[in-house]
Amino acid sequence: MKIIKSIQKRWRWITINIVGLSTALACVLIISLFVIQEYSYDRFHSNANRIYRLTTENINGATSDHPARVSGLWPGELPNEYPEVLKVVQLVPFKNAIITIGENKFYSKNTFCTDSTFFDVFDFPVLSGNPESAFNQPRQVFIARSMALKYFGTTDVIGKEISIQHQQNPEVLLYTIQGVMEDFPANSHFHAELLTSSVDDSNRWAYTYLLMKKNTDVENLRQRIQTSWEEENESEIPSPTIFLQKLTHIHLYSHKSREMEKNGDILTIILLICGALIILFIALMNFVNLNNVQLISAQKTLRIKKIHGATTTILAMEHMKQTLLVSAVSVILGGFIALQFSRILSLNIIHNRQIIILLILSVFFVLAILFLSVIPLFTNSVSSGAKKKINRRTPYVVPLIVQYTLAVIAIVGTLVLQRQMNYLNHIHPEANNANIIVIKDNPWMAVQRYGQLKNELLRNPSIENVTAAMEEPGGDILDHSPFTMEGIEKKQGQSLSILTIDSNFFKTMGIEPLAGTIDLGYTPSQEWERNAFELSKLHDSKSENHERIKELEDLVGNYREKYILNASALKTLGIENPQDAVGKNFRLDFFWSDIFPQGDIVAVVPDFHYTNLHNEEKPLAIVSRKMFNYCFLISIKPGMHKEALATLHNTWSEINPEYPLEYEYITDSYRIIYGGEYAQTRVISLFALLSILISALGIFAMAAFSMQRRVKEIGIRRVNGATIANIVILLNKDFVALVFIAFAIATPVAWFAMHKWLENFAYKTTLSWWIFALAGIIVFITAMLTVSTQSWHAATRNPVESLRDE
Repeated sequence: MKIIKSIQKRWRWITINIVGLSTALACVLIISLFVIQEYSYDRFHSNANRIYRLTTENINGATSDHPARVSGLWPGELPNEYPEVLKVVQLVPFKNAIITIGENKFYSKNTFCTDSTFFDVFDFPVLSGNPESAFNQPRQVFIARSMALKYFGTTDVIGKEISIQHQQNPEVLLYTIQGVMEDFPANSHFHAELLTSSVDDSNRWAYTYLLMKKNTDVENLRQRIQTSWEEENESEIPSPTIFLQKLTHIHLYSHKSREMEKNGDILTIILLICGALIILFIALMNFVNLNNVQLISAQKTLRIKKIHGATTTILAMEHMKQTLLVSAVSVILGGFIALQFSRILSLNIIHNRQIIILLILSVFFVLAILFLSVIPLFTNSVSSGAKKKINRRTPYVVPLIVQYTLAVIAIVGTLVLQRQMNYLNHIHPEANNANIIVIKDNPWMAVQRYGQLKNELLRNPSIENVTAAMEEPGGDILDHSPFTMEGIEKKQGQSLSILTIDSNFFKTMGIEPLAGTIDLGYTPSQEWERNAFELSKLHDSKSENHERIKELEDLVGNYREKYILNASALKTLGIENPQDAVGKNFRLDFFWSDIFPQGDIVAVVPDFHYTNLHNEEKPLAIVSRKMFNYCFLISIKPGMHKEALATLHNTWSEINPEYPLEYEYITDSYRIIYGGEYAQTRVISLFALLSILISALGIFAMAAFSMQRRVKEIGIRRVNGATIANIVILLNKDFVALVFIAFAIATPVAWFAMHKWLENFAYKTTLSWWIFALAGIIVFITAMLTVSTQSWHAATRNPVESLRDE
């Protein structure tokens, strides 16, 4: 009964505590679930700690590539050469494969051919079929359960056939289903839908995994493989650097080019943990503040109980009963909020292990609240029965400074992250143009029909322009080649990255040259390109079909190539004035010798940041060559989206009836590339909002307490002629000082944290002074509005009533 009366008397302070504590606990629980899920990636494999991914980093002059896959068949020989390597499994992607099941035709980015060792290395469950004999015969395929159910209506599909076409190969291959595997868990760094028998192609690129013996010295093994490679490939200068990456580290620590899927980021984990701790700390500071002021208000009552024989322990137990009710309600409410948000975020909290962890966190949370609630009883004057005058600012000065310091840091983080994402969108070409459609990863035959598609689309007035490029917006440019240039000494290992485009690419993307002209005029037809490709094959194979070679040379030999360089390429070449490069003889010494013939540099363009900006712009040699342009870009006239999309669908179905049409807007293409950064921005924005909200609740409670203790002072000042404005300024002054102190502390801390975060980008915004000023203003206004409501109420109260009540 006493507890109920106490709650009724202090309902306002209790409500503030419950709101703050439950919000903080919900944040902690949700972040804990997410962190547990992120750290669980690939750990379900029984040999997870003995599986390593093999990669190589290649440095070619000014370019450096570190893809997540390796080229060639040589990794398959490692078990024969190194006893530490028990098994090797390679996954060769079909890229954007075209799958045909009955009447259904669709794309799949998760189709791979693999080795018979796959189920020996990885523990993915098999529902039907024999994993021990998997992939030991040609044209066999294992299919995921969800795909079997979707397209066959059952998992009893062994012996049935499906057709698979590689994105870059027009040949359609028929496969027999050998088994059904369970859908890969969410916490796997890759999710195969179809796995087929491997093919012996020496030019293949494969994701390669090694199963090691127990207690293997992995670094020693890596060095031995590196040494052997360098000895066997002396002519390759510089030699690629070999890496062995632990399977369980891939999801959070790997950001190589051509990753199988977009990985998580350890920086996001750190950010989330820090954000949750900030919210928790602010909420606990509020609780400590309110708990202290309540005990101060009840000092007289507590001292009387001490005089009548009550021990400090008895007083603590009585106080803990009230606190236990507050903490229990906070846990229930916080758990409910966490449950709802976990469902929205698809976080599984039904798992027994996770439930246990959540219960442990909740228990520790309650114990921490109980402990903090009774500390003042054992440390201040209440415990001794002495009467001591307490300064009106003592209970809340340090906690409020800490709270608002954290709030300023959170707001600065929000502003910097948002500014950086806006900056990235600004420097990407046409990144904010909602009228450009991207059709990426097109099949080989669709690429060959690009000219026909382009001509048909441009006949419609709703289509403004059509162009194409080798990579999609935000993609990675990995192809590079040595080169020969007039006036530039040829150096061993020096190369330029290659970007192929359609002749109207720069016009469509709104990019102007630094020198020369981007109006390329005539460029080779796709028939010329096919002839050049055939000629290259004949030359490389040293064919004796001299008649055909002479015929092809007559067809392709009269064209002089038109090359374009970017600003980074000029920097690599040591040329300062772009105009000095225009007109120079140039040739890419590509391994298909006739694909890029001798020509001239016709233009120099700025670094136009078509790819993602985590790394610096690569030095590019840009050339119009349609056969490599797997990404189509279609510009729609504003206000004609409906007509343009209808035209696109109809034209595509007429020209490419065997291929589905999938597209996205260029705005979404770049947003997907920076998905992790956008998620970080949303998270820290939420944390900033919560930190301001909880801090405002805390300062509201502290202001109310401060005004209550100064009722007599306010009454006397009013009687002696002080105006309402004088009183409000007087009462707000202490809190203004606290906010300024918090701002002074937060500014250098926030600058350092954001400076470190921006180092993740090769191109980054500046940390302008106004960002910190705006954060301080937001906190200042929030604090003053909160305090002023209390000070206005105190200042406008009748002074006679105030003195009488006092």
